[in-house]
Amino acid sequence: MRDFQLLLMGGADNTYHNFDRLLPILSGFLETIELDVTVSDDPDLFLPDRIEGFDLIVCYTFGHTLSPDQEEGLLGAVRGDPWHESARTKGFIGIHGAACSFLNSEAYLRMLGGKFLVHPPLETLDVEIIHPEHAVMHDVCDFSIKDELYVVEPYTPFETLAVCDYEGFLRPVVWVKPYGLGKVVYLSLGHGARQLKHEAFQDILLNAARWILEA
Repeated sequence: MRDFQLLLMGGADNTYHNFDRLLPILSGFLETIELDVTVSDDPDLFLPDRIEGFDLIVCYTFGHTLSPDQEEGLLGAVRGDPWHESARTKGFIGIHGAACSFLNSEAYLRMLGGKFLVHPPLETLDVEIIHPEHAVMHDVCDFSIKDELYVVEPYTPFETLAVCDYEGFLRPVVWVKPYGLGKVVYLSLGHGARQLKHEAFQDILLNAARWILEA
């Protein structure tokens, strides 16, 4: 892959996640596929004149709000505008708490594909890959991981790639969807350092970045 500009948006308005420890883990393995990673907790980087320089946004946030200008900058960048000479469609990958972030923006949640409802206690999850032929699942087999299962209110349609059976229902763990001209991936795993270092988690995230950027 050639060098791409990636914005890793992190941070939280709670005390449940140590981002000083977690964000370097994410940025470290993302950089292994020649991505130039900018790490920030400032949603002003979503503003139209600032987001233009990025090819991909990876969102690992918990909470926060979006101003109308930040919302339009982010959604417009992913949606794309083929009539604008300088605009490039951006990809978007949401990890874990991205589904409980920016809850003041219904448009953001619809772009992502779901809104966080609740999670059971941390426990071992058996994840089943249901679309192994998809590029995001390349070389990823069924796996087990001790993590928080994020139960979401879905905003379909999206294509579910991996699921977990919980309380008699197959819950989506990884999905992909279009948003305008852009591609969106959501990966519900990733509670802490152990989860971010899990081989299957890292493989899925790197595959997602390649799938978006190599199109």
